[in-house]
Amino acid sequence: MKRFRNTPLVRLLERYTKTDITYLASGGFWLSLDQVATGLAAFLLAIAFAHFVPKETYGTYRYLLSAFWVLTAFSLTGLPTALSQAVARGREGVYRSSFATSLAWGLPFGVIALGISAYYFVNANAQFGYGFLIIAVLGPLMQPAYLFGSYLIGKKEFRVVAISGAIFAVAPAAALFATMFATQSPLVFLVIYLLSSVVTGFALAAFTYIRYRPNRVNDPEFRALGAHFSVMNLLTTLAGQVDKLVVFHYLGAVELAVYAFATALPEQLKNVFGGVSTLALPKFVARPFEEVRANFWNRLWLLTAGLALAALAYAAAAPMLFHIFFPTYAEAIFYSQVYALALVPIGSALPSTLLQAQEAKRELYILNIVSPVFQILALVLLTSMYGLIGAIAARIAGRVWTFAVSGALLEAYAWRRKRFSGA
Repeated sequence: MKRFRNTPLVRLLERYTKTDITYLASGGFWLSLDQVATGLAAFLLAIAFAHFVPKETYGTYRYLLSAFWVLTAFSLTGLPTALSQAVARGREGVYRSSFATSLAWGLPFGVIALGISAYYFVNANAQFGYGFLIIAVLGPLMQPAYLFGSYLIGKKEFRVVAISGAIFAVAPAAALFATMFATQSPLVFLVIYLLSSVVTGFALAAFTYIRYRPNRVNDPEFRALGAHFSVMNLLTTLAGQVDKLVVFHYLGAVELAVYAFATALPEQLKNVFGGVSTLALPKFVARPFEEVRANFWNRLWLLTAGLALAALAYAAAAPMLFHIFFPTYAEAIFYSQVYALALVPIGSALPSTLLQAQEAKRELYILNIVSPVFQILALVLLTSMYGLIGAIAARIAGRVWTFAVSGALLEAYAWRRKRFSGA
């Protein structure tokens, strides 16, 4: 890496972009490898679902899976971010206590899922009754199962993050693929996904603990910060999955399957570019705010330009990709091309990450209320009025809104910081 840093091209890029290209290349390579492996596993699994599973079955499975992710909003969702920040500051002892904390805060999740299960059983809908019962039993174990990734990010062990993240994605995908040849039950798919994820995650957590032996330095503010981030994440987590619930409610299981395939490939591209914010968090924590902000907007606009080019390239390639890999979902092509526009504003993750690194609670609370409320209202209104294209338009509008709001709040935080510092 030292030889790489000293090349003329790298020195020129670092001088022009004011960015640590060596860090970005080394960490970015491994995170990209993780995303490629994860995306490939999801892509191959989607091909299998498209060829071997009826649309209504797949739509029902996606509804239950989305309901699971929505219910995670009522657990301690901010714990992983608080854990990464504490570990980045050398306070690794929080990793030991994070499992018990996460399990304890999973109880509200489980109780709500049990209540929904009872509702469906009372209304003679056994399929969804059993579905939410499965979620109530296995769902609270999911967050503790992937806390290892937050610890590794805080340690900047991006190579291990990539390898373990790939394993965490591939194992459930392989299990689901094998299950397709034994059953077509959405309930069995749900059990296999959750159970294989939990088992794989705890195995990787055990490896991480044995390999790194975290120190015993604790962070007294760790739980409080995790609670703050969790409250902030409540509406954001709901907004992140409510689109599937809204589409299922207004349009049905088959249309949800079409919507899921229309958004699947752009979302995988989003995850690849999303690794930039993961790389940025430890840097943002370690460096002074003014130093980070000095070149922040130049970097963000460069990223946004790259995302616009990626969106155009995907829109052009979508018809060929669907005809080759998802021929039974040809009706999703147009929706997927339009949804490619949702890639352009995902740079909003960077202002949000910088605010998290600064623990800017006021701005983060505003962001995590205003943005998801707009997204949820837009989804309900536009989907009920215009169907699938309304849902697509709502997702794009929500991301543009988040980009604008997060940028404005970052500048507001900078102004407030300067004002109270007397500078």
